[in-house]
Amino acid sequence: MTDKCCFSIDGDLIIRSWNSSMEKLSYREAKDVVGNNVKGVFPLLCDDISRVFSDNRKRHLKDFRNICFMGTDLSADIRIIPARNKKGEIIEANVVLDNISGKCPLTKQLADSEKMVAIGKIASSLAHGVRNPLNAIKGAVVYLRERYGHESTLLEFSKIIYDEINKLDNFISVFLSSAKGDSKFIPLNLNEVLESIFTMIKPQAEMQGIQILRELSVLPLISADPFQIEQAVFNIINNAIEAMPAGGAIGIKTSLKREGDNDYAVIEISDTAGGISEKELRNLGDLSENPERNDRGFGIFLSREVIKAHRGKLLWESVRDRGTTFKIFLPVKESGQSE
Repeated sequence: MTDKCCFSIDGDLIIRSWNSSMEKLSYREAKDVVGNNVKGVFPLLCDDISRVFSDNRKRHLKDFRNICFMGTDLSADIRIIPARNKKGEIIEANVVLDNISGKCPLTKQLADSEKMVAIGKIASSLAHGVRNPLNAIKGAVVYLRERYGHESTLLEFSKIIYDEINKLDNFISVFLSSAKGDSKFIPLNLNEVLESIFTMIKPQAEMQGIQILRELSVLPLISADPFQIEQAVFNIINNAIEAMPAGGAIGIKTSLKREGDNDYAVIEISDTAGGISEKELRNLGDLSENPERNDRGFGIFLSREVIKAHRGKLLWESVRDRGTTFKIFLPVKESGQSE
């Protein structure tokens, strides 16, 4: 029984034991639960447990739903078994949960957190792996400039290589800080971020015959980490480019929207890639549920986590044979505006 989810309750409906499997299911340790009334943990079970004591017989609840502590996504077969003393009197009721199915929202949150930790470690390893040969190349460039300093053409191109190495080295430094969660929030002009991304994607877009349609509105500044936001937006746009190898169009526009008491700067990114299926759309950004599109899902997953960390939200919709649209909502600062 130790591998099953089980706990015991006395006649006053006080929880007396809570095994390790229950701890894993509920994300509550035994010390935080034992001694409390079951009403605070399993309110929907109170009547059935009381009947076991009053009717003096066990109960079996088939496919009992709403047992998740963080939502309503779990169901299980529940057996409530009376425990008697030598006189045959019921002193406790043992509750056993079998055939648990579904997913608890908190389980996914924790899994996503674990993924982010793993991604951070991988990012750090990759960045260090790139930086080592980069430093070797940089040293070789310095040697060539000193050894053949009289050749103007070599000096010109070695300077370009040296400058680009420094840019990449700086990118790695920022990337490592971001992977460690060292966010640097500053007043940020979203339109300027997009202009920078346009410069990066222009060569590939032109090569694939993809037209970039821009419609940038005047926006208030947002408080954000520039590197993280740029990468989050770039991931989505890059996915759109990769989805249209034979050409197409990507529409990118910004706007200001109010929802409730909050103002949001909104970036809308739409493509003409033909759309994605309802199943793919539902599982987009979920690495565990979408292995066949793991490349795209990974980028969306990272973008979504960055946007969530900025107290924003990422929404998407897709129409078959027409295309997919992503909307990024980011809360704005109250002061300042971007042109």
